[in-house]
Amino acid sequence: MRSPLVREAYAYWAGKKRGDLLPARADVDPVDIPRILPHISLVEREAETGRYRYRLFGSALVDILGKEPTGKYLDEIYPDFELSESRRYRDQVFEMGKPSHRIGRPSLRFPKDFVTVERLYLPLAENGRRVDMVMGVLVFSMESLEG
Repeated sequence: MRSPLVREAYAYWAGKKRGDLLPARADVDPVDIPRILPHISLVEREAETGRYRYRLFGSALVDILGKEPTGKYLDEIYPDFELSESRRYRDQVFEMGKPSHRIGRPSLRFPKDFVTVERLYLPLAENGRRVDMVMGVLVFSMESLEG
């Protein structure tokens, strides 16, 4: 993990685990993570449809997207979402209950053109086992991966 914010988010999440049990959304207190909060998204997956919806979208991410998507479905915001790597990575986190980390070009289109994004998806589970929400931490950069 390259970004200090991403490392801090992972350490915070790992510190909220209860043995083998995943942390719940209620375990994440915004007061504890003021530096990370602008870079966080919370996404839930509807059981009936499998559609993803933003429950929270940090202010730094709103600035990058150019609009507030909280409460909206990802396939409404990103026309290419259903066939994207972003969808596949989220599916894996929901199904396997393990974090997913990636550094590279953004897999979805944004109004601003970034060279790289470092992204960490962290599973949250109310019962500690079945993932019901994913906390994403995204840090966008104009620096290349070689730099």
